[in-house]
Amino acid sequence: MLLRIENKGVFFIAVSQFGMAFSFHCILAFMPFYILKISTLSPKETMIWTGMILGGSNIVASVTASFWGGLTSRFHPKLLFERGMVLSGLLILLMGFTTSLHVLFLLRIMQGLLGGVSTIGLILISSLSSRKRLYKDISLFQNSITAGQLIGPPVGAYIASLLGYRAPFVFAFLIVSIFLFFCHRYVEDIPPQKKESNPEAPFKKGLLFGWALCFVATIHVTFLPSIFPEILKGFRLLGDAALRTAGFIIMAYTAAAILGNYLLSHFSSKIGLKKIITMGSMMAACFQVSLILSRGIFSFTLLRMLQMGFIAAVIPLTFSIFAREMGGKQIGFLNSSRFFGGAVGPLMATSVLAYSNLLTLYLLITGLTLITLWALMGSIKESVKSQ
Repeated sequence: MLLRIENKGVFFIAVSQFGMAFSFHCILAFMPFYILKISTLSPKETMIWTGMILGGSNIVASVTASFWGGLTSRFHPKLLFERGMVLSGLLILLMGFTTSLHVLFLLRIMQGLLGGVSTIGLILISSLSSRKRLYKDISLFQNSITAGQLIGPPVGAYIASLLGYRAPFVFAFLIVSIFLFFCHRYVEDIPPQKKESNPEAPFKKGLLFGWALCFVATIHVTFLPSIFPEILKGFRLLGDAALRTAGFIIMAYTAAAILGNYLLSHFSSKIGLKKIITMGSMMAACFQVSLILSRGIFSFTLLRMLQMGFIAAVIPLTFSIFAREMGGKQIGFLNSSRFFGGAVGPLMATSVLAYSNLLTLYLLITGLTLITLWALMGSIKESVKSQ
């Protein structure tokens, strides 16, 4: 089977990112319950600490993504990638053996410091891929992360319910170790990335607006779970019924994201990157605002699946515009958009809904999508043809 893989190194970089995403989300599924169990604080204080512990990692990762990219100019990217995986695995393992919220918070912050390791994965792929296959390989990288995010939560919750809270942390550590072995064996090493692009290039070629579009696309992906109780209440679903329905909707739209990412990336070679990014963003914006028209769970889930099927491809395709022409720090800057969007999405959704309504939230996300798309397309008009 391995012999049929065009580039085993690219494949196992993507596989390792699946392992990292799986391990990260495997423990997040039950983390609020774990925090509640070990907390000695009042319910209100515990809730505040839960938000800090869950959200702090993404915020830190958004800041450090560029730092990890910059390190590749001094150290071998593969070595950095592997060491980042080792440290991430150890931090996950340690989380299962603490009974202090302060220590757990510190471990999550340290995990956020290592979150930018995915930037090095992008740098490795951009170096090992041919120009013809670059957008497909970055799409594979993104799909691997999405698949890990899909499979991790139910597996982690099942293990915790069967063997206790400590078992998923140990299991996640073992998963990271297994994929680290495959990465070490099959991924080709590349020299330090000495060449940095012209410092004016990010602004000439639209990197700033590319960051903004990826940031908004990530908000599309992450905003919904935080307001599920309110949305499902509108469909008269409460308690366990609402929880089961939310799980089904998340699995359905994540599967649609994987399929849409694959299809749009495949057709981009025939249609062109600019056109496929424009189409994906505009269709996602339309389905985003159309969510307000849903009158039941089925129509809501279908619209959400269509929205995710289009928006999921926008992130890796936008990355592929810049991947070969930018240096490590700039790729890290672009990658930070995913972490920042992951932190802002839930915060935006809950804040807007607290003071307004769902239509305002949907229109806000739709408007941001169209504005950032227009800005990106205008900025790269001369630099991107059909690629």
